[in-house]
Amino acid sequence: MAITVDGVRGVGEWNGNWSYGQTEGSTYNPDGPFGDKMVIFQNGMWYDEDRVSDSGTGFNENMATVGPDESGYDIEGIYARYDFMTDTLYGLCTVYGLPGDLDGDGDPYNSLEFSDTRGAITPNNVDGIGADEFFNIRIMQGSKATRISIQNNDWTVADVGDGTTTLTAADVDAANGLVYEIKILNLGNSFDLSPGATLLIRVTAGAQDDRDPITGGLIGEDIADVFVTIPNPDVDIEKWTNGFDADTPTGPSLAPGQAVTWTYRVTNVGNVPLSNVVVTDNKLGGVPAANIISKSINNDDVLDVGELWVYQMTGIADCGQYANIGEVDADWLGIPVTDSDPSHYIVRCEPDIDIEKHTNGFDADFPSGPKIDVGETVTWEYFVTNTGNVPLKDIVVVDDKLGVIPAANIISKSMNADDILDVGETWTYEVTATVEECVPLYKNIATVTGEDDAGNTVNDEDPSHYHCQPVVPLLTPLGMVMMIGILAALGIVTLRRRD
Repeated sequence: MAITVDGVRGVGEWNGNWSYGQTEGSTYNPDGPFGDKMVIFQNGMWYDEDRVSDSGTGFNENMATVGPDESGYDIEGIYARYDFMTDTLYGLCTVYGLPGDLDGDGDPYNSLEFSDTRGAITPNNVDGIGADEFFNIRIMQGSKATRISIQNNDWTVADVGDGTTTLTAADVDAANGLVYEIKILNLGNSFDLSPGATLLIRVTAGAQDDRDPITGGLIGEDIADVFVTIPNPDVDIEKWTNGFDADTPTGPSLAPGQAVTWTYRVTNVGNVPLSNVVVTDNKLGGVPAANIISKSINNDDVLDVGELWVYQMTGIADCGQYANIGEVDADWLGIPVTDSDPSHYIVRCEPDIDIEKHTNGFDADFPSGPKIDVGETVTWEYFVTNTGNVPLKDIVVVDDKLGVIPAANIISKSMNADDILDVGETWTYEVTATVEECVPLYKNIATVTGEDDAGNTVNDEDPSHYHCQPVVPLLTPLGMVMMIGILAALGIVTLRRRD
C-alpha cells in the first residue's frame, strides 16, 4: 500500500490487515514475535489494542492530568512495517485525544503549566509536541538499541545500547495530527534485516523522558511493543508416488499398466502469505488448481503461513525406472519463490512367450505320438500364450514343415479380438491336413516370436509327433514260392526232402 508521512491517515493507507505474522486475541507468547501490529501488556494479559484510561501509577488510568478527555499521549494503536525493497521502516501511532493535549481538555494551546503547547514549527514539520513533552521510539535488536526522541517539534537520534548505528536525524521523517506517522531510512546499515530476522520497536509517550535508556518508561507513561519480522517468503513442495516420498530411485515397484497417483504437498514455510501459486510437473505439465484435494486453513487462493495445499495427478505405470519432478512457484508482493522435489517408481518389464503344439489333441512332445494312418485327418493346434508381464505385438507362428501359420488360422483369442497379445492371453491357431504317405515317425516343430513396445523380441518353440503303421500285403502261392526261394538263396531257409 502507498504510505505518505503527512499526519493524515489516508483511505487504505494503514489498516489492521498489516498483522500478517500474528493472530488477533490475547493468547500471545510473551516472548513474541507478534507480527507488525502493537501488543500491549496490561494486568497480566496481552492486547491487540490498548484500552482507554490504562495509564497512570497503575497503568490503568487516564493519562490526562486535568480535563474530561483522553490526552494525546494515551496510545490507542501502533503499527510498524519494514519495506525491505526500500530499506524503510514505517510506523503509525493513533492516540486517544489530540496530540499535544497533555491535560485532556481538548485544546493543545492552553495551560502552559501542563506543557500544553504546540511548540515551534520546525523545518522537519513535526507539529504538536511541546518543549516538555516526549514521544520516543526505540529500535532494538539484541543488546543494540537506538532511540528516536521527538520533543519540541523536532527529533534527535542517539544510540542507547551496546554497539553503534549509523542512523542520524536525516534518516527520520515524521508528522503528526490525529495520527503520528514516521518513516526511518537506512536501517539495513545498522541492524540485521535478513529474511526472518526480527526487530523490537518500543514506543513510549508522556510528559517526561525515559529514565532507563534501553527499556524506557516511567510509571504514568504509555508503553507499547511491536515485533517486526522481516518478510521471509518461502515455499516447500513434497512429491509422493503411490504413497511413497521416493526422492531417490528406485521408488515403489509397480506392475506395468498399474495406476499411479502422484501427490504434491505444497506448504508455506515462510512468514508471509503467498499468492499466484502454480504447480507443474516436468513430465505431466501443469497441475491445475482443480486438482487440489485439500487446503488446511481455508479455501481462498492465498497460501497462508503454515498452510498446506494437496494436489493429485494420476497416470499409468510405464516400464523401466521412472522419475518426475514437481515444482511450485509463488510470490509475495511480486517477489518470487520456488521449490522442487523429485519422485520415482520402477516397473520391471519381463516380456515372455510360450507356444504349445498339439497333434490330434495330444501334446506329443516326445515320440511316437498318436497313430494316424494314411487317408486320415491330422489336426495341429498351436497355443500361443503371453507368459510375461507386458503386452506383445507382431506375433508370428512358423511350422518347420508347414511354413508360416497365417493369422487367419487363429480360431480363438481368450481376451479380446485385437492384435495385441495381452499378459496372460492365449491365441489358438489350427491347421488340418490328410495323411497321404505313411511315415513311420513324423515330427514338426512350431516356433513363435513376439515383440514388446520397447522393441524387445521374445520367442519359443515346441515339437509334436505322430506315427503311421505300414500295411503288410498278403502273398499268393506263387509269391510264397518266390519268397521261399529268396530266403533259401540267402541261407535263411533249408529245404529237405523226406525219404
